[in-house]
Amino acid sequence: MFDVSPDHAIGLYTGLFALPVALVALRLRHPRVPGTVLGASVLMAIAGAIHLGLVWTHRGEPITAALFLMNGVAYIALSQLFTWRWWRPASVALIVATLLGYLGYIVLGFDTPDQVAVATKLLELTTLGLVLVPVRGESGRPRRAVRWSALAVAVPLLTVVTTAVVWIDDLARPDAQHAHAGALLQSTNDVATPEQVAAAQKLYDETAAAIAPYRDWHNAWAAGYRPGGPQDMPSTHWMNQGYVDAGYVMDPRRPQGLVYANAKRGPVLLGAMFQMKHIGQFGPDPGGPLTTWHQHQNICFTPFGVEFSLMTPTATCPLGAIDVSVAPMLHVWIVDNPGGKFAVDIDSGLVKQIDQG
Repeated sequence: MFDVSPDHAIGLYTGLFALPVALVALRLRHPRVPGTVLGASVLMAIAGAIHLGLVWTHRGEPITAALFLMNGVAYIALSQLFTWRWWRPASVALIVATLLGYLGYIVLGFDTPDQVAVATKLLELTTLGLVLVPVRGESGRPRRAVRWSALAVAVPLLTVVTTAVVWIDDLARPDAQHAHAGALLQSTNDVATPEQVAAAQKLYDETAAAIAPYRDWHNAWAAGYRPGGPQDMPSTHWMNQGYVDAGYVMDPRRPQGLVYANAKRGPVLLGAMFQMKHIGQFGPDPGGPLTTWHQHQNICFTPFGVEFSLMTPTATCPLGAIDVSVAPMLHVWIVDNPGGKFAVDIDSGLVKQIDQG
């Protein structure tokens, strides 16, 4: 769903390094404790290592670095204190505080979701479940009942809240290039050069002129374009399978797709879409950051009703849906799209306005 943030990548490496170390540490101690406890111990050690690994890359943010340091040390300490009487309540308190603290950080805009962060939160949720599982031989029936209740209610609730906040935050705060969950952008330079600005304008002018006849959808139909989705959606991509199979590369006269708004008065042309033939194969980028190709990943296709939706941050699709990815594409919008002439998406407000016009 999300790219790995460069300053979070080191956390992934330290977490992987901590796995064999934690297993060796348990082997040397020969603890006689339930498997759920041992599993929680290993996962806490990994979580602690991930947070400690992030201290260095966040040293320019003293408060964040300090929180990572304290959290990492606390996780690693508790990973070895599983025989302590108060180990369970202390572990639950630390995990819940960490999860809620992270959600507060992204809601306030201090951080953004990425693969490492999302994976760490899922790891912590799994650890919480293992910590709460009652084991045989423990005394105190009321306490066992409370733990089972917490396991049945708190863990699912925290899972839903965590994934929902991550998902909503990512969709509500796209980056400057209008990238969102499910779209992988082509790497480019940050600021367009004068040559790239001119090249982008040339591509736009040539494409707009070439697709002008398709403002009448009958001409598009005659040229081989067909709707690629339901007509009751705000907009629909019309694809020309012949052009897709031929593999034309950014040819303004032969775009693989056209995008129409499904207005009351009939289809209204919004723009064109160039598409490469293979997944992971990005096209030429004459306009640099102005004409960045994007590839949609982890799209859930539901045969019932032919609906599309993006995956959740936990990389799952609804029951009955399949996960698909599509080859890189580049849109050219011939309407006044607030996101730009080559933005990943068309502005929903603009489409709604056109649809109702």
